[in-house]
Amino acid sequence: MSRFQTPDEVEAAFYAAFQTLDIALMGAVWAEVPSPVCVHPGGDLLQGRSEVLNSWREVLTGAERPDLQYRVIQRTATEGLAVHLVEELIRPGRSREEPNRILATNVYRQSAEGWRMTAHHASLPLMRRRPDTADTDAPKHRMH
Repeated sequence: MSRFQTPDEVEAAFYAAFQTLDIALMGAVWAEVPSPVCVHPGGDLLQGRSEVLNSWREVLTGAERPDLQYRVIQRTATEGLAVHLVEELIRPGRSREEPNRILATNVYRQSAEGWRMTAHHASLPLMRRRPDTADTDAPKHRMH
């Protein structure tokens, strides 16, 4: 099993596994304990390493390699724990369609084995991004 030295290394491996459909690498990314959790877009809560990896096996097996790009929007870290808010742009491999925009929260925990992913929660935003406006007095965030 790989030993990841930083949360960024785990994140890069997670997205590499997703993009290359590599279930073995996906398995190396996820923590054993505490019990990992995952929510795929539109999906239910998956709890435990076995359930999480089975879901990724279903996603990756027989799929066409996606065109996947990601960028970290925000990082928060304390000793031994890191949370990344990520924008994912995903489209089927050879598709010319606009990519699906997904917002994800990735949580990483450091253990004796190095850094591992302990949570991934991804969702499709229901609202489109608002264009930037020149009006600096306009509110920048919308409340629910």
